Amino acid sequence: MDADHTDAVTGGDHGDELLARAVIEALKAGKSWAQIAAQLGVPPPAPRDHADLTEHDWQEAIITHENARAARLNDQPTPQRSERP
Repeated sequence: MDADHTDAVTGGDHGDELLARAVIEALKAGKSWAQIAAQLGVPPPAPRDHADLTEHDWQEAIITHENARAARLNDQPTPQRSERP
């Protein structure tokens, strides 16, 4: 996933679809879920019982991160124009 994909993933009405396509492309290119998470700015998940992080742990971290991002975007107030006479 290059910078163009990262920019495309972070905004717009079709963000979920773009994110899915970017992840699919990264997986086809042989990237791990940890590498994908790093490119999306996802912090590492907390390891469970001193076990190594699994691909599933990274997938869950990405989902949590992206859901939080979407919630923040949805909570942003819409800029309103001030009406001047």
